Amino acid sequence: MENTINNAIKNFWTVRSGGKGVLSGKTLDGFIMVIESIIKNSGLINVEIYTGKNSSQLPGYFRPHKSWDIVAISQGRIIAAIELKSQVGSIGNNFNNRTEEVLGSGIDLYTAIEERAFGDDAEIFTGYLILVEDSDVTRGSPKVSMNFFPVMPGFLADENIRKTSYQPDASSGVYPTVKGISYLGRYDLLCKRLVLKKIYTATALIVADQSFAKVGQYRDLSPQTGINTFLTKLDNHCKLIASYDY
Repeated sequence: MENTINNAIKNFWTVRSGGKGVLSGKTLDGFIMVIESIIKNSGLINVEIYTGKNSSQLPGYFRPHKSWDIVAISQGRIIAAIELKSQVGSIGNNFNNRTEEVLGSGIDLYTAIEERAFGDDAEIFTGYLILVEDSDVTRGSPKVSMNFFPVMPGFLADENIRKTSYQPDASSGVYPTVKGISYLGRYDLLCKRLVLKKIYTATALIVADQSFAKVGQYRDLSPQTGINTFLTKLDNHCKLIASYDY
């Protein structure tokens, strides 16, 4: 499996450097192949994988429909819906955009499942996989600056300052500007909390340095958001559904 992941990352950088693949959304096709292999080898009957814009559309609760990057269907039952994203280069506003995207898509589908859009007994693996560039910028520590409220736990580079220097000014009531966790840390925390709050079944954060594009080198930031953890959860889910006697 490790070699296939490395190949998917090599493909990402190769397609990205070619230019056209970025616009046509082909940079993450290697991961589609990895995920497709997991699903098709799980024992599911007549499972089909859809990745086209129209064929992979699913109903939402807050909007009519959304195209997911990967949708797996077996015998008329939806097995999995997975979103693939990447972040290379400019990070600031793009992190916020990615956060809003994944929350919107996840909550919309989660609510649709609750409201029986897929029947009374739907068991759907919802996944989010994002590849983020490993660079000085993404490893850097952006500042946290809010005047009248403290940032929630987990976002400070040093959580110990909450009891000391990270306190509102006695006269103005304004909190000081402080150093936050890195953008990679923010993505890792985002992925963990998406699963913690059951918005997604599993999430994966792949951190890859373009300097090692030729070998497809990558690293995990934490075991919970590692790509192998993600694939194991997907495999277990598919095998469980395959064991049902429909």
